[in-house]
Amino acid sequence: MKFTTTLLLGLTLAFMVGCGNTAEGMKEDSQINGQKAAESSQKGAEATKDAAKDVQAATLLTPKIKMAISAETLLNDSKNLINVDSTEEKVTLEGHVTSMELKDLAGKIAAKVLADNSAKQPLENKLEIKP
Repeated sequence: MKFTTTLLLGLTLAFMVGCGNTAEGMKEDSQINGQKAAESSQKGAEATKDAAKDVQAATLLTPKIKMAISAETLLNDSKNLINVDSTEEKVTLEGHVTSMELKDLAGKIAAKVLADNSAKQPLENKLEIKP
């Protein structure tokens, strides 16, 4: 009987210690998982912020540049096709115009809109010449 009681007491203590270790382990796991979740959340927020900047650049600058280019009668010709793409990194003019002078004019107009709006993006003029 004494052996059984001692054995039972020993097993109970071992179980309690094991439960304590398990509880500590769960607590540590919970802290680690919380840190990982916070890091993932921060990365997601940064990605969203970057995407929002690109959307803002596209929604604000692109229409202003297109409108300014369209207002110029020399560029507003069916022979010219000028597309504007704006991101946080750069503003790009693509398409074609009928002369080098018109390519330069479109670039100057776009650069003026960027300056007037205190935009920091560089302008990349990829317009092709198609007479």
